[in-house]
Order: sequence, then C-alpha cells, then structure tokens
Amino acid sequence: MNKSMLAGLCAAAALFVGGAASAATAPHAQLYRPQSLPALYVSATQAQAACPTDRVVWVNWEARTAHLPTDKYFGHTKVGAYACAAESSAAGIPTAD
Repeated sequence: MNKSMLAGLCAAAALFVGGAASAATAPHAQLYRPQSLPALYVSATQAQAACPTDRVVWVNWEARTAHLPTDKYFGHTKVGAYACAAESSAAGIPTAD
C-alpha cells in the first residue's frame, strides 16, 4: 500500500468519526456518512475473503465510482479502497464501464 492510499483511508476514517461535528460547522460541505459506503478493505485479498462469491471492486469515494479489476483505475486512484461489488452497488456507487 502506498502513502496516498493509506492517507485516503485515514481521511475516510476521520470523516466517519467527525461527520456529525463537521455538519454543524460546514453545512454546505458534502459529507460521506458511514452508511453510504460499503465495507472497505486495504487489499483485494482481504475484500475477496470477505465476499468469496462476489467480485472485488476499487471504490473511489470522492468520485463515487467503483472500478473493476479490468479497469485501468482499479487500485490506482488518489483515494479509494477495495470492496465487494454487491455492497458497493447497494450503497449506490455505480460501477464504471
């Protein structure tokens, strides 16, 4: 895992923890609430272990897009993490074509 991926995961965790406080101070800022993101994993292996019968996708939460392993952005966006495709879709994150 590179530094930018780790920083992105830390930033997402900070949003989850501080979401309510941020809403009071920045009412116009777009907030990502924990219930709007699927379970996220640091590696594709961890995601596949969590959903052995599903595909693994790379979720870019800033762009609100999921990328398949055949996509050039799979694992290569500035922010993102691995997730199960079904959970990602259920969270309203479309898969890029």
